[in-house]
Amino acid sequence: MAVLRVNNPLINHYVGIIRDKQTSKNDFAAAIENIVYLMSHHITGNFATATKKVQTPIAEADVAYFFDKVLVVPILRAGMAMFEPLRRVLPDATYGYMGIRRKQEGDEFLADMYYCSLPNDLPAHKVILTEIVVATGSTIDFTIAHLLKEGVAEENITIACIIASKPGADMLFDKYPKISIVACAVDEILNEKGYIVPGLGDAGDRYNGC
Repeated sequence: MAVLRVNNPLINHYVGIIRDKQTSKNDFAAAIENIVYLMSHHITGNFATATKKVQTPIAEADVAYFFDKVLVVPILRAGMAMFEPLRRVLPDATYGYMGIRRKQEGDEFLADMYYCSLPNDLPAHKVILTEIVVATGSTIDFTIAHLLKEGVAEENITIACIIASKPGADMLFDKYPKISIVACAVDEILNEKGYIVPGLGDAGDRYNGC
């Protein structure tokens, strides 16, 4: 598997805005929202639809609607930046939350969960995990492992991010070959602190202002 890269001039423009360290907190947040709107049809591209009949002002018509149950799970904190625009375009989705901390121990990057709120019928959903940046992949790795333990099928997990690192994405696909990753950019390098190069810095800090 490979990252599905969403690439067009308008998305590239907004990705440039969030990479720029001079971008203000409010402009950073606004650019994130615009990016999510533009990539939302790629994020939901493998979801099933069914048809129903409606009456237009002129005649009866067959229209499509989402058949899958969809669960959107932002990874706290940064994933919340992508939550609201998806909430607007997926009004019938269910919403859960997972708080995952990343910590470095020597050369290893580990994760632990400090908060989790997910529906009881979790395995019935297609799950969208939102995270602005997938760097080492340790946070997403921990999250996917938890979802699989709770009965979610691997192929029903989509990671929606804006920038992914190649090492992080490769590690995730090695462990979970049936997942989907949708991103707007893939950067080749991680530094010794686990940040993507060139990346955009700490996405949570930049979105929240601290």
